[in-house]
Amino acid sequence: MRYLKKIPSADKEVSIKLISEGWTKLKEPSNLGIAMLLSVPFMLINGIISIAISYYLYPQLKEIFSSSRHGFSINFTVNLFTLIYIVAIFIFMTIHEFLHACFIPNVFKSSQIYWGINGFFGFVYTTEKVKKNRFLIISIMPFILLSVVLPFILNFLGWLNGFTIFLCLLNAMGSCVDCLNIYLVAIQVPKGSYIVNNGFETYFK
Repeated sequence: MRYLKKIPSADKEVSIKLISEGWTKLKEPSNLGIAMLLSVPFMLINGIISIAISYYLYPQLKEIFSSSRHGFSINFTVNLFTLIYIVAIFIFMTIHEFLHACFIPNVFKSSQIYWGINGFFGFVYTTEKVKKNRFLIISIMPFILLSVVLPFILNFLGWLNGFTIFLCLLNAMGSCVDCLNIYLVAIQVPKGSYIVNNGFETYFK
């Protein structure tokens, strides 16, 4: 696994070569902005799932929802703890990306797997060919582990609170593009096919 400053753009020569070798380009959003827009339904669904789990595990959350019926306000105070919270969010989102990497075959041996920091968030990118089922696992695991499984672990340890619930919710909603990719691959890519990335373009065969 190697470091990159940002995910590279699609290489036109690689695209031509892939198509000549029988690969099919996935019908997908042409840029991140459109992908985010199309991911909004998944963002809402993921958020509802995360809130439902937290509502079940954390009784105090019921009081917050109950009080919201009568109106409530949120105050922001900037201090040392604010910086700690920001760092915690950054670390949590970075863990999200590295969980993707953990399920990529040969993650620590391959020279075709990259990681980096793009602004506030980290990313993992690979040009490795992976099977459809493995691609789906790679895409969904950060949501499953950090927004579905982790709240139960935190609750067992007594660490489930407003902030950790917020982190799990943020991860769930931030997984919306992953879920969009899962949907697109699930309906377009035949069973047993391989998937490969060229920049932001996805091909299958």
